[in-house]
Amino acid sequence: MKVNKLFPFLLVSFFFIFFMLIAGSDSSSTHTGSEEEQNLPEAVLRWKEKVTKEASKNNIPEAVPYLLGIIMAETGGKSEKYPDIMQCSESQGRPPNSIQDPNESIEVGVKYFADMWTEHRDYDVLNIVQAYNFGGGFLIHSGKSYSLDSAIQYSKTQANGKTVTYTNPTAVNLGYNYRYAYGNMFYAQIVKQYITSTSNNNSQGNSAIVKSALKELAESPHDGGEKYWRWYGFNGRVEWCAIFVSYNAEKAGVKMDRFAYCPTGIENFKAKNQWLEGGKLPKSGNIIFFDWDGDSISDHVGIVEKVENGVVYTIEGNSGDKIAKQNYGKNSPYIMGYGIP
Repeated sequence: MKVNKLFPFLLVSFFFIFFMLIAGSDSSSTHTGSEEEQNLPEAVLRWKEKVTKEASKNNIPEAVPYLLGIIMAETGGKSEKYPDIMQCSESQGRPPNSIQDPNESIEVGVKYFADMWTEHRDYDVLNIVQAYNFGGGFLIHSGKSYSLDSAIQYSKTQANGKTVTYTNPTAVNLGYNYRYAYGNMFYAQIVKQYITSTSNNNSQGNSAIVKSALKELAESPHDGGEKYWRWYGFNGRVEWCAIFVSYNAEKAGVKMDRFAYCPTGIENFKAKNQWLEGGKLPKSGNIIFFDWDGDSISDHVGIVEKVENGVVYTIEGNSGDKIAKQNYGKNSPYIMGYGIP
């Protein structure tokens, strides 16, 4: 946390049933207890035992991946250089970096996070994480659901529009080279990249979108895609590959914004930090985007059915104006990347 939170915490607590802290109307990361940490260096993982102990003591064992993600965000994976590894000195009304013992930092930081987590378990997890950085007042502004836009607007208001240069890769990937000079509006997104969901609901959802697409393929090739573009609201034929993806996501109950234009789909996924670059191996249920002519503008999209031996198998609408199965090498130059619902 970068902003002094003690005074806002006390003030907000006095006037409200204190709204405190973490994920999104955009991301739907609720408290599932089924997340795991990922891509963390040993310098952070060395504190997992201590974090787990403190999280259990505070009755939030499911929060461990987020707490480790916070340590990573605060230290950049160099926790040996930052004794206050959870940057929680200010939560006690002390000057920044007053805590000089990582163990004390974890004890204070986890307790602070736990107070917010247990009070607001119906809040999206990323919303609590963002409030860990901004302070509790953010949750009065945002409500229960997290969105990046809400974080940006809150930071802008608090900073009176003042900006600073900011080239963190997460921000750049979202299309920004600056942030507003209050806290870090990308904080939840930065922490999120170190969390991977293993929830049964998520895996079932991804399986369901594949099953839905396979059902559509089995019933009929649906040449021309009229079933799908009329479902979307068009009165005449349009290119319908993205509509086919949207149709199956909705039928399968997979939380994903509808889109009829491939670049819009990519923007949606990137805005939620749900994007996997081409060349990496996707999972069943991921949304695959293509660029046939190499102009960096996606012109086709499909659903990943499975991945085997470095080959990506797909189900695509509007493939030759019908539903079809295709396959590609994972390093195909035509694959731009993958949306991860």
